[in-house]
Amino acid sequence: MKYKKYLAGFTAASLLLAFCIGCGNKNSANTPSSATETSSAKTNDIVAWGEVKYNDEYQINIDFPSTVQNVLVKEGDLVKRGDSLITLSTDDYQKNIQKLQAQVDSTKAALNNVNQAAMEADIATLKSQISNKTAELNNGSKAELQLLQNSLTRANKEIKDAQNDVSKYQTLFHDGVISQADLDKYTDVLNQKQKAKTDIEDNLTKTKRTLQEELDSLNTSLKYKEVQLNQQKDAASAAQIDLDVMNSKAKKPYLSGNTVISNLDSGIVKEISVVKGSAVGTQYAAQKVIDLIDSSSIYVSAEVPEEFIRQISADSKVTIVPTANKSLKIEGKIMRIANEAVEKDGDRIVKVQVKPVDKENVLKPGFTADVHFSETKSK
Repeated sequence: MKYKKYLAGFTAASLLLAFCIGCGNKNSANTPSSATETSSAKTNDIVAWGEVKYNDEYQINIDFPSTVQNVLVKEGDLVKRGDSLITLSTDDYQKNIQKLQAQVDSTKAALNNVNQAAMEADIATLKSQISNKTAELNNGSKAELQLLQNSLTRANKEIKDAQNDVSKYQTLFHDGVISQADLDKYTDVLNQKQKAKTDIEDNLTKTKRTLQEELDSLNTSLKYKEVQLNQQKDAASAAQIDLDVMNSKAKKPYLSGNTVISNLDSGIVKEISVVKGSAVGTQYAAQKVIDLIDSSSIYVSAEVPEEFIRQISADSKVTIVPTANKSLKIEGKIMRIANEAVEKDGDRIVKVQVKPVDKENVLKPGFTADVHFSETKSK
């Protein structure tokens, strides 16, 4: 870990040297504010070692069959939105698109041939018939059922009358008023009435069974027509969905025709996972082709010794001096001060995240720098 604290007070020689350097720096007045020559360190500055890092990384995947024709960038290249990165050959993918389109056209033609409107009218008629027959069965509203039900009601009344007659004449028979033959006549009438009732009940059961069979037949016809129509509709819908899904694979912000492009305003090529001739997206499995770092997410992670952290606040002025070019200084703004200290090389440090104002893109991931914090008064 590299850090130092400049203490107040200079010797006369130091002041003279600082004055001379300051005079020499007058020639650099036109240097951009984001990258200017450094002067001697200000008194009471806290200087911490820092490393350039980033928050956001974008992985570009291809999930349709294609072949890499050419890789147009190298790892570490700076790219902007719309820059071409990789070109692809998509012949197999286009053939699959054409095949799916043919399936969509075929299923739609088959649906038209079915005469959809006529079939839907048949289905509506069947549903109406089923509703009517269901009501006839459940409510007994069918004319034939009503006649049989009325006959059954009369038969029950006639049986009751015949039973009363038999009961009355049995008494007369026991009293010796009438003979057995006279009693048997009334008994035979009762038996005939009971048989008539049984015949009516059998006819009523048969009529209901016939009505139920008609209802079952109508339901079967309805189900067949609905299935037939739905199968045609589902086939057309499924084919269209397959086509839409396949088309969507090429409609990505990082694809322009057969070319993989940068979808970042400012990016750095981190890793290239393919070479010319590589087959990607086989079996429609997503395959990484390139990784980009979002340059706008770059920050410097400064390691401040814990004994100095209380002297730093979000309002502290920050200057970044890259190790790669110590003649430059880049302004920064504190974005985050960690709420914990960690051990490093036997010392305790607190990480401070600094956002650089680096319009010239001087700082690259992995670079190191001295981060100067202007000391603030602690409360």
